[in-house]
Amino acid sequence: MAWAFILVSFFAITFFSTDTKASEKRKLTILSHSYFANEFDKRNINEHFLKVIKPALGDEFHLSVQFTNHARLIKRLSSKEPSCTFNAIKSAERAEHMLFSKVPTFMHMQRQLFGLKSNIDNLPSPVSVTSLLKEKYIFGIIGSSSYQQLDSSFEKYRSKIANIYGENPFLQLSKLLLNQRIDFIVAYPESLYAHLSEDQLKLVSSRPISEYPEFTNGYFTCSKTAEGIHAIRLMNTYMMTPPMAEYLYAIHKANNLSADLEAMLNVYKRRYKISFKNNS
Repeated sequence: MAWAFILVSFFAITFFSTDTKASEKRKLTILSHSYFANEFDKRNINEHFLKVIKPALGDEFHLSVQFTNHARLIKRLSSKEPSCTFNAIKSAERAEHMLFSKVPTFMHMQRQLFGLKSNIDNLPSPVSVTSLLKEKYIFGIIGSSSYQQLDSSFEKYRSKIANIYGENPFLQLSKLLLNQRIDFIVAYPESLYAHLSEDQLKLVSSRPISEYPEFTNGYFTCSKTAEGIHAIRLMNTYMMTPPMAEYLYAIHKANNLSADLEAMLNVYKRRYKISFKNNS
C-alpha cells in the first residue's frame, strides 16, 4: 500500500508541477492586419502561426491571435501591451517604440505607383513620386503606414495627400481611384489586386518608383516590453534554424516570379547567412 501511495503522490506532484509551469507562461498577443477582410488574412496568419510563431514562442508564452486595422496595430505595438506582429515594415520612427527581429520574416516586392491608364501611361519608368507631387495630382495613402523614403515628401506636400484610415483601407483607396477622387496610389501590387475585378484592373496601370530600392523587408515586431524582448530573442534564434529556412523559401517561392525569388534568396544568403541548401 505504501508504494501505491508514493506512486499516486508522484503523479500528483508531477501533474501539479506541469500545471503550475503552464500557468506561469506569460501572455502574448499576436496582432494581425485586417487589410483584406477576407479568408486571405486568416489563412496568412494561420500559416505564420503554425510554421513559425508557435514553434518559436509556444513553449514560453500563452499565445493568442487578434485581428485589427493597421492604425490600431501600430498603436498597440507602441504601447506597454505584450504584443507582437509578423512581417511589419521597419522605419526609424517605429524603431524608437518597437522591437524588430534581426532577419526579415518576408521580403516584399517594392511598392509601385498605381493610377488609371489615362494618368499613368505617359509617365516614365521608373517614375519619381516626389516630382509628381509638385504637379496638380492627389495621392491616396494609408495614414498609419510608413512609406519609408517617401515619408518626408508626403509630409512636405501633405495638402496633396488623402490619408485613409480604418478597416480595409486598400478597398477604400481602390474605390477612390476608380471614381477619380484621387489620381495615384502608392501600394504593393497584391494590396490593390485583391480589391479589383478583372474589368477594373484593365483600367489601371503601374510604374516602379525611383525613390525605392528593389525590395523592402518585413520583420517580426514586438512592443518594448519584457515579453517583447524575450519574444524577439526567441524569434532571432528560430530564424536561423533549418525549418525556418524551408518556410522562408516556400513563402517567397509562392509569391514571386523565379527571377525575383532568386534575387531575394541571394539577399537572405549573403546578408543574413540563411542556408537554403536543402531547397532547389
